Amino acid sequence: MRILITGGAGFIGSNLAEHLLKMGHKVIVLDDLSRSVPDNIRACYNYSPNFYFIKGSVTDFDLLDSLIYGTDIVFHLAAQVHWEESVIEPVPSFQVNTMGTLNVLEVIRKTLPRKNPIKLMVYASSSEVYGTAQYVPMDEKHPFNPQSPYAAGKAASDRLCSAYYHTYKTPVIILRQFNTYGPKQSFKGYSAVIPKFCSQVLSGLPPTVYGDGEQTKDFHYIDDLIKAYDLLLERFDELDLFGEAINFGTGVETSINKLADTILKVASDKKEKSLELDPVHLPPRPGEVRRFIADISLAKTKLGFKPRVNLEDGLSRYMDWYIEKHFINPGSIINRG
Repeated sequence: MRILITGGAGFIGSNLAEHLLKMGHKVIVLDDLSRSVPDNIRACYNYSPNFYFIKGSVTDFDLLDSLIYGTDIVFHLAAQVHWEESVIEPVPSFQVNTMGTLNVLEVIRKTLPRKNPIKLMVYASSSEVYGTAQYVPMDEKHPFNPQSPYAAGKAASDRLCSAYYHTYKTPVIILRQFNTYGPKQSFKGYSAVIPKFCSQVLSGLPPTVYGDGEQTKDFHYIDDLIKAYDLLLERFDELDLFGEAINFGTGVETSINKLADTILKVASDKKEKSLELDPVHLPPRPGEVRRFIADISLAKTKLGFKPRVNLEDGLSRYMDWYIEKHFINPGSIINRG
């Protein structure tokens, strides 16, 4: 199939692009490279002529119109993902995350009366739309309570996608992804606590924790998310999911304190010596959610989805990638107290 990935040079998008190319699909990546790096998609060029890269933004309606016509599948991942920046500058976040999504929906709506219209749009929403858990685990019916401008923009886009299906029958499925991590992940953004902690620990520095560290997340390794996307592509035409949202996570709740301890353990195993680095606590951040844990029952029953990578294994894989990427000798890691 011909597949367009907006934000395809980012962390999740580049991993997805590489996987789809291996599966034999034709992949077009649209990315303005403001939040990503060309190196993320370097391996994709090995699949020429099935890979195309276009530098541009989802805020450019005419560009989207030229790319989407004749496309089978659209994965809409483009976003300004740094919720801290959205607190400082909410307008750019809204323009990309919400108005950009509206552009994608509008272009697809225009294709529907044509021959061979879009078969599927996948919108990468976020667990941030839920805010702090009112009950756990958090299913797709959990009330929305966005606690940052980023989260509010994602919530608006999430509901726009649902409205476009119910109004125009736009074939869109909404994925509410919990905290995904893995190779190619940036050191910035809300979900970047794992890259930040790994970088600190592998440099012999203590991990810095905001607040009391008892805030929790549902950390989801990238390979499991890509498998979930695979299952969706295989079965979307037989599922009754258009216009609906589906959670992807692990269903396992981990505190930031526990995460820091686990990263220290994994790094110690690689060094073959205990790293005695006590986390440093900083003031809490405004807009940070206190508790997250996904209910993935719908993904299990509809798609047969089952996450397979536990946190310690995923952290070990990520750390191996980081060490290789940055030419670190694990034996040289020192304790700085």
